[in-house]
Amino acid sequence: MSTRPDVGADAVVDFDHHSDEFNQNELRINAELRRRCPVAWNNRYGGFWFVTGYQAVAQIARDGETFAHKYQPDADDGIDYQGEMGVPRPQGQPALGIGEVDGPYHQALRRALAPFFSPGAVEQMRPFMEQCAHWFLDQRIGDGQMDLVLDYASPVPAILTMRLMGLPHDNWRLYANLFHSVMAAPQDSDDYAKAVAEVPAMMDDLLKFAASRRREPRDDLTSFLVRFEFNGRPLDDAQVLDILWNLIGGGVDTTTSLTALSLLHLGTHPQLRRQLIERPELYRTATDEFLRYFSVNQQLSRTVTRDVVVGGQRLRRNDRVIISWLAANHDEHEFERPDDIVLDRSPNRHLAFGLGPHRCIGSHLARAMFEVMVQTVLDRIPDYQVLLDGVDEYRGNPSMTGLGLLPVTFTPGVTQGASRPW
Repeated sequence: MSTRPDVGADAVVDFDHHSDEFNQNELRINAELRRRCPVAWNNRYGGFWFVTGYQAVAQIARDGETFAHKYQPDADDGIDYQGEMGVPRPQGQPALGIGEVDGPYHQALRRALAPFFSPGAVEQMRPFMEQCAHWFLDQRIGDGQMDLVLDYASPVPAILTMRLMGLPHDNWRLYANLFHSVMAAPQDSDDYAKAVAEVPAMMDDLLKFAASRRREPRDDLTSFLVRFEFNGRPLDDAQVLDILWNLIGGGVDTTTSLTALSLLHLGTHPQLRRQLIERPELYRTATDEFLRYFSVNQQLSRTVTRDVVVGGQRLRRNDRVIISWLAANHDEHEFERPDDIVLDRSPNRHLAFGLGPHRCIGSHLARAMFEVMVQTVLDRIPDYQVLLDGVDEYRGNPSMTGLGLLPVTFTPGVTQGASRPW
């Protein structure tokens, strides 16, 4: 433990954000922290600030200079940049190429990649999303039962990610299973160990794929990256790998998690489900409301680069900070009825995609995929019933929430008979 004599007793807390107790009671604990001290010092894991208030989280997220986000122990500037407290980085796993860099390089990358994720580019991909969603439902719709994670919410975003990167579509299971297991499985489990053991081979395959695109570029994001230059020089292998790893990881599991959690909620709240079925014009606001409510990327770490005051607390250089998007998105000072899902909530200034220089570059794509996948389910198997005993929730991962399994039953339907879209 690390004590801070300069922090008042009313701002010191003691809880393990990796524990089952925290995961099962997170909304309640966050609400208590917001009322007591929205910027609190936690003595666990060597000591860190845990920030739950909307205004404080927004202040930190917007200030990328004071609150740096990169993994660089023993940095030359004397700041010991760290990853999320208590979460070991899998051996050999690269840094998150866009997520863990700052400054001009980060800005140049975002500008260069933005056209791939623009609203116009996303709309061009929508027909393919719809084809994939219908095709995967077709594979099980005659059975009257399926797993909405394994059979649907996991493969659809994975296929789209493969297409965007230019990777072979049939490799989707390899990538989806690895990132899904790293996020979903407890870190002391065999599933987690098996997934982490596959990381080096996957990185090697990505480097070989990038090399093939250097030799023979195509019309895909990987080909763009290997030709992209910063300060007059092309990116090296490590930089390309970092970016690919970041984009693939963000593409194959976050939308899966949001879709699965939302389908579980709709499956257990029939009035909400009926409202969305009867009023499809609500999908736009409903998408943002599910994003706010679940905030699947629940929190993010920062390192303080200079002394600063946040929420009445003095944070010092080299302090570590966790900002909770989930807590901010349930702040009663910002959102009326924050713990209810209000499908037509407007305005909805949620922070589910982050804020400031590191705001999620794929937000338009994530919204579109979520809307397509949920609407396809409600259109084609509107009477699905969740088998609650078989639902498997993520455990022990404070940064990410989601479902490993979501078994359902429904009235068997008729396939559309379309050919595989890839």
